[in-house]
Amino acid sequence: MQENTSNYIAAGGKGTFSEHYTARYDYAIFRPSLRENVVFAQHNLVTDASFNLFNVIFCRNVLIYFNNVLQDRVQRLFLDSMDMFGILGLGKKETITYTSVIDSYEVIDADERLYRRIR
Repeated sequence: MQENTSNYIAAGGKGTFSEHYTARYDYAIFRPSLRENVVFAQHNLVTDASFNLFNVIFCRNVLIYFNNVLQDRVQRLFLDSMDMFGILGLGKKETITYTSVIDSYEVIDADERLYRRIR
């Protein structure tokens, strides 16, 4: 939890990180109030439109199965679904480099494929 606490502080977290979880032996249980703001949803990236504005979107190891046209469509969907300064996380073999949305993001961590929406 020390590394997570450091990340929380570096990201501008308010208050103490320990307010958000209870430590139990070798694991931590996050407060239910945190889960209230998380949406887990099934979404068809090929046919469905945007259904919300998100702060974080993780799409790991899906785009590698799509051709370039479909990858670009999905990247536009992510952009339309993300709040300004939201975070996009892709898989290790995926990138936004060759898509039409590249200028809408800045790289946070190239190795981890984390991007922040800036436009």
